[in-house]
Amino acid sequence: MELTALLVDDEGPARDELRYLLEAYPEIKVVGEASSGQDAVEKTVELNPDVVFLDIKLWDMDGFEVARRIFEEGRSPLIIFATAYDEYAVKAFEINAVDYILKPFSQERLEKAIERVLTLFKNEKKKEEVLKIAEYIKANERPLCNKLPFWKKDRIYLVCPEDICYCVADEKGSVVKTRLGEFNTTYTLTELEEKINSPNFFRVHKSYLVNLDKVKEIIPWFNGTFILSIQGYEKDEVPVSRRQAKELRKMFDI
Repeated sequence: MELTALLVDDEGPARDELRYLLEAYPEIKVVGEASSGQDAVEKTVELNPDVVFLDIKLWDMDGFEVARRIFEEGRSPLIIFATAYDEYAVKAFEINAVDYILKPFSQERLEKAIERVLTLFKNEKKKEEVLKIAEYIKANERPLCNKLPFWKKDRIYLVCPEDICYCVADEKGSVVKTRLGEFNTTYTLTELEEKINSPNFFRVHKSYLVNLDKVKEIIPWFNGTFILSIQGYEKDEVPVSRRQAKELRKMFDI
């Protein structure tokens, strides 16, 4: 039995490492690679692989969104999530993914995942159970406009994530700057990031969360960092940390 596989990761070295480790398994043939979520969907439609090794944290969307789009396109590969964060393991199994492997990859852990895949293909009943991931993802799809509640004076405003320009941390929580105005909230940036749950939002700095669709200009700064100009808030200077500047360069191919 030979199964075809697609490797999805936005970091080339990670794909190279996984491809190298998979060479130890003659039952698995790597037929393609993808460096983004959109690329992964297109390659899955084109190549129709049996298995997709899917990184959860991609630069343009998360792995769960990629899986949803793949199934919407009528493809039903077995999914093995790859992540550097063990916290995603629970969610991976909640949607009946075949398995998950942690970075850096372990040959022993990968072998267990491969064994599980081979068993599922030999047992059609188990394979059908795993493919219920498609039904689960569609049933749990988030609405396009998942409004967030923010108090202002004596009213609660419901704001769509797409109307948020950027968020900045303060000592009481954070300030959310939107096209409708500014809102003070007790939500931390981490909590806002989880509630918004969108690949369009990027933590450019420990104190700033930015809607990439609202970025008007990227201005080079010192030590390889940047300053962002945001639509509607052009007078504000939103800094990008040195570490996140590398990710930003990758996103916009700078």
